[in-house]
Amino acid sequence: MLKISRRTMLIIEIIVLIAIISYFAYYEIHYALSINDYISDECWYVSAAKNIFRKVFNLTPPYRGEYVRVTIEFTSPPSSDEYHKWVEDAEHYIKDVLGGKIIKDDTYYAYNENGNYLPAICADIPKNKLDLLKNINHLRQYAIGYCYPNANGILDYLNLEHPPLVKYIIGLAMMIGGDWPIVWRVPSIIVSIIILIMVYIVVKKILWEDSASGLLALAAVAALEFDITFRSLGMVAMLDIYVAFFTYLTYFMLLMRKLDSMGASLGFGFSCKFNGAFPAIAILYEEFRRREPYLVLLTIILLPATIFLALSLPLIFYLGLGSWWENSVVGAIRWHLSIKTTGGPPQAPPWYWFFGINAFPLHLVYNKETGKWVADLIARGNPPLYVLTLALSIYVLPVFRKMKDGGITYTYTWITYLMYIVIWLLGSKTQYSFYMVQIVPLLYTLLFLEIHYVLTPLNNFINIAKEWIKLFKNIGRWLKGEVRLRICVEEVRAERPALESKEATKEPSEECEQCIEDEVSK
Repeated sequence: MLKISRRTMLIIEIIVLIAIISYFAYYEIHYALSINDYISDECWYVSAAKNIFRKVFNLTPPYRGEYVRVTIEFTSPPSSDEYHKWVEDAEHYIKDVLGGKIIKDDTYYAYNENGNYLPAICADIPKNKLDLLKNINHLRQYAIGYCYPNANGILDYLNLEHPPLVKYIIGLAMMIGGDWPIVWRVPSIIVSIIILIMVYIVVKKILWEDSASGLLALAAVAALEFDITFRSLGMVAMLDIYVAFFTYLTYFMLLMRKLDSMGASLGFGFSCKFNGAFPAIAILYEEFRRREPYLVLLTIILLPATIFLALSLPLIFYLGLGSWWENSVVGAIRWHLSIKTTGGPPQAPPWYWFFGINAFPLHLVYNKETGKWVADLIARGNPPLYVLTLALSIYVLPVFRKMKDGGITYTYTWITYLMYIVIWLLGSKTQYSFYMVQIVPLLYTLLFLEIHYVLTPLNNFINIAKEWIKLFKNIGRWLKGEVRLRICVEEVRAERPALESKEATKEPSEECEQCIEDEVSK
């Protein structure tokens, strides 16, 4: 039988990985190009990105050619008839005087008695006549770029309830490539591809000694690639795919024992969206066992806070410290821990995510055959594999520390997920299924590590069952008073050999581990 060398096998794996990623990139870009409009919450984040660059940095996206696309906002009209008159006058001025073209008028920016609309028109204006827009009657302001969505006050919206990093990334993309939907989405596609690569590297590294490591790593990448939630969020300009990226990068650094890099990555994730800080609890749990607690606290709490503050400085200078603090910290925390909407998209508490219940539709298309709107982008994930991961996680619970990574993936994944339940209990009842994208890459990593552990060797499946029997027996003995739990604190006796980070670690002695488990009363 032909024996393939490890080097040859690695080359084959890399070729397959490139093929998988190439298909993913083609699919994401092709689909993103086909939707030339806002997808779901892109309307908020893209608009906020443009407003931050326009108002805070005094920058507007470049436009090539003779025309510049502009959204022209009016002051609040007193009535529908008056609004239509303003729009007609503005259209006449733009077309007949400036030589421009109307892209969207009041049929899109439709009048609403409740004021929940943007009184505006969107037009292409000759570059050399932009200054003449000030002559439009009842003009409030105008903004260069792709037509803004129809939402009241959207030209002033800064999305202060979320940290600014993703808006900077989207805005920078627009400054480089122009203000078009595909440009907003390219950074999301890039970070999705990097996540796929990291998943392969992580599974391959953890299972390196096993001949099946490459196969399991590629299987994890393929499972993630075809996850509906990951594919959908990976092509839209929303915050959550960036949170997933930095969450997985932080996990990668945790495996490598790079404490400073963990803190920095955690800080960038926190600066995308506040749930980017959820992995901090898992890191503290893991690193307190190995390092000086003060050092861990400084790196995992102070460093991320410093990064968040540094990235917020432009907004602080623009708004003032008091206004920024009230809106971006106090107000944001209050907003996140509240019930934000009662209608709108289907809400899903964290336990729904595993079963695809109340999946969030990101984009709808009209099916002419059925006469119904159908979600072509939806955060439903892959419930069978999610449930399998959950079932295996429960099964290996008594022995998860014996897995190849020492149980790090297990604790990191589930503690991060459990934080969603914690904030739900604290009042954040408005949650959506697409939030799960933060842990989806972790779930597939954990799934294939668990499959490897349960089946390698085959009798491990039986051994785990025996551990459960032993656990239940000990619980019975504890209930009968034959065993008592005991926690001990001991001095650090000696430093153990450093890990890959080349930093000293501290592990509990075998005696202490034993006394933590139980003590038999004679």
